[in-house]
Amino acid sequence: MTFKLEFAAVSDTGKVRTNNEDNFLLAPELELALVADGMGGHNSGEVASSLAVKVTRDKYESMRRTGLKPTPYNDTFCLEANQLGFAVQLANSVIYEAGNAGAENKGMGTTLSSALLVRNKICLAHIGDSRVYLLRDKALTQLTEDHSLVMEHVKKGLLTRAQAEVSPLQNILTRALGAQKTPAVDLVEKELADGDRLLLCTDGLFKAVKEPELLALLNTQPDDAKACAELVALANANGGPDNITVLVGTVRKKTLKETVKDLFRKSYA
Repeated sequence: MTFKLEFAAVSDTGKVRTNNEDNFLLAPELELALVADGMGGHNSGEVASSLAVKVTRDKYESMRRTGLKPTPYNDTFCLEANQLGFAVQLANSVIYEAGNAGAENKGMGTTLSSALLVRNKICLAHIGDSRVYLLRDKALTQLTEDHSLVMEHVKKGLLTRAQAEVSPLQNILTRALGAQKTPAVDLVEKELADGDRLLLCTDGLFKAVKEPELLALLNTQPDDAKACAELVALANANGGPDNITVLVGTVRKKTLKETVKDLFRKSYA
């Protein structure tokens, strides 16, 4: 069975920040969606997040076109997931070098959560504390792990999740693009089902709108574009303390006509 996944997206500055350091990219021709939350002085965060989504998209497209098998290669995951992970590592190298090239962008970095549809599964390459959620059977599951100090404390039993959500340390990341020369990038693969929905978002959403509210809104608003707009509006109604970027997409079966069209296009590529 082959699926299609089309995303809607909204990005907003929020009520407190003066500029938007989030970036996202939808590449339906590659069945790829990315969201990034930049950090750094002046507009460096915006530079870092922009580089992250552009370099990742372009490098993945190049590797997909050539069929290049990256090194190192993780046999636990499919070729496409490995290619996406390699593309994210290249984005890190670009951001790291740019951040060390001069004082203007010194210390800049960004989160990056990328979601790639490969036949009947979603492949994720992720670093930082932006999130990817799966909505299935009216239940919301976080597919990514937050690379943050408070989540490290939660895993060690030093904090509960409720305490972590209000901790003054919640903005301290343990991993991000540009912060290290070769950071670990998480790869995740998940089998999909018809009707699944995916939510990609920066922390400006989930720090202002708690998971029960996210779940309730997604369950009552089936239209992806309207869900994005309503989630951003809710985050702003709750104070909008940070930039807010939201991507929502629904998994659907491809029709026979769409499947045949894909085969025809690939045979002449």
